[in-house]
Amino acid sequence: MEKESEPMKEHIEVVSFDVDGTLVPMEFNNLIWLEELPSLIAKKEGMSFEDAKAYTISEYEKVGEGDLRWYEMNHWIKHFDLDASFEDILSKYESKIETFPDVVPTLERLEDRFTLILTTAMPREFLDIKIKTIKQFFKFDFSVISDFKQLKTPDSYLTICNKLNILPSELLHIGDHWEYDYIAPKEAGANAIFLDREKKRIGDFIIHDLEELEL
Repeated sequence: MEKESEPMKEHIEVVSFDVDGTLVPMEFNNLIWLEELPSLIAKKEGMSFEDAKAYTISEYEKVGEGDLRWYEMNHWIKHFDLDASFEDILSKYESKIETFPDVVPTLERLEDRFTLILTTAMPREFLDIKIKTIKQFFKFDFSVISDFKQLKTPDSYLTICNKLNILPSELLHIGDHWEYDYIAPKEAGANAIFLDREKKRIGDFIIHDLEELEL
């Protein structure tokens, strides 16, 4: 288990949140990537759903999450030669989008004291539909893939700081991906808190629920 002992830098101006797994559960993603696309492939190719799902996952894994194509719906629609649009696919499951119970109370608690922003690796078409019910809390939202053509790297966090005209030490990022949401912002000189909803890690700057966030 990792334990981080470096103290958090003082004078936080901006609090940044990841989206998937942090504010919004993963069920919507699973419906899109592991249910809808395999269903479309099964219908197109005359395959069973189980075979289509296994094939779909194998194709995802050939690309991997370190490649921008992994996140881009239009890439996969073209790759699988599907007669579908990402707008239709996303709107079909829009009613399934929800936020974790601790999200709105936390945002209400912080919104008057900090500038709140979103920093995500998902493409903007996903981001816009997922944050409709909480968009009012955030002054800015950044899709690093759509806006900067990057993943969440130290450089992307520095770019955001430059756009907001703040020092990295004035940014606190909170998210559930150890590399992208904790290590990367720390390497940029920002503050970071790792949100481990599965309770697999313990240590300083690791929380298991947003209600544990003390600012």
